[in-house]
Amino acid sequence: MMFCRKFIIFLICFSAVFFAHADEVADSIFDMEKLSLFFDHYKRKQAFNYASQYLSEQEGDPYFDYYYGVSAIDSGFASKGVFALERVLLVFPEDSVTRLELARGYFVLKEYARSRQEFEAVLSTSPPESVKRTAYLYLDKIRLEESRYKTTVSGFAEVGAGYDSNVNSAPGNTFNGFLTPSSIEQGDNFYNLAAQVQVVYPFLPGWRANVSATGLLKKNQDLNKFDTATGILQTGLSLTSEASLYTIDLVAQEFQLDGDNYRRLLGVNTGWRYDINELSNFSTSLQFANLKYDIFPILDSNLYSLNVGYTQQFSVPTTPVFFSNIKIGKEDAKSGRAAAQSDTDRDIYSLNLGLTLSLSTKFLIQAAAGVQNSQYTGNNALLNNNDKRKDNFVSANLNFLWLINYKWRLETRISYVDNRSNIELREYDRTMTSVNLNYNY
Repeated sequence: MMFCRKFIIFLICFSAVFFAHADEVADSIFDMEKLSLFFDHYKRKQAFNYASQYLSEQEGDPYFDYYYGVSAIDSGFASKGVFALERVLLVFPEDSVTRLELARGYFVLKEYARSRQEFEAVLSTSPPESVKRTAYLYLDKIRLEESRYKTTVSGFAEVGAGYDSNVNSAPGNTFNGFLTPSSIEQGDNFYNLAAQVQVVYPFLPGWRANVSATGLLKKNQDLNKFDTATGILQTGLSLTSEASLYTIDLVAQEFQLDGDNYRRLLGVNTGWRYDINELSNFSTSLQFANLKYDIFPILDSNLYSLNVGYTQQFSVPTTPVFFSNIKIGKEDAKSGRAAAQSDTDRDIYSLNLGLTLSLSTKFLIQAAAGVQNSQYTGNNALLNNNDKRKDNFVSANLNFLWLINYKWRLETRISYVDNRSNIELREYDRTMTSVNLNYNY
């Protein structure tokens, strides 16, 4: 009996030693399936640690190098990952997915020039839509990062055409007053051009100076006297600090009607944006503008406004982005005359809401709606009992965007405005539709 007991104990101990040795032998043999399981289940740290044990014997195998390289980048060892992915491309130079990951590795290493080169090489091969979307996202990030340490130049050019149902923003034919035909709502086809150039110069850590020039032109097919042109010059400073962005800008604008100066604007804008997290941000701004009218100086005024905004992106299909803005403003007429007080001096309250939906990597829909209430301070002779003018300006916009590639997009824009007032002469509605081709650089 004693012998049997000792024999059983011996077998148990021997089995434990045998299986422990067997496990050591098994662990010393590389298992590609085990590595791929770690990788496919996004256990990239475990994948990197496991692959590192067999690097000396497995490097050169493109499948091993791909798993190891991507896992290294995701685990904080981007330099090792880049070397591994470069080996993969020596074997499979046309593999766009590997080149995408290599470009991402260069981005992590802050080698932005090489990263951009690789992302653009990926896009030139007509890769799958998911790869394109990632490449475009990183190209935008590269542009933003580069602007933090070197001077960058960017901008856009746009050309379009459309129809405007109320070129002169006038009341319709149903108005019961005595107006000339040219003072009643008129529609026309139009053509528009727009362009902008912006230079950003970083001069201290977090600090950037910027200057931009923008030009807008809208030319009507028949009603040339309502052609408009706008020139905007803006310069300012910005400071990036952790999750906050602070800005201050000086703005000069000139608006022309039928080639003649109509209105000039000089203003100051200050703003603060706080990134709550990667998907949402809060913003607020204070604005001041001095408005001067060449043709109707009685409209000259100072405009003050406070804006508060919130943006939220949702991680669900179509990646909806919700945005909102509340504005409280005051326009002070420079003239003390009764006409200026009744039609210029006012308190302003507005609310705007919008939503962007990504139908695919190429097609987006943007929808927005807003309402602005204006309470004028002076009594108006056009109203019974010299009452005060009150306007409600309602707007709605719908844009369809086709992102042809990284630089080109085609937009179809539909906008509607309706100004309701207790003065019938001030009431009008307007619908504009246009198709616009835009190039970003």
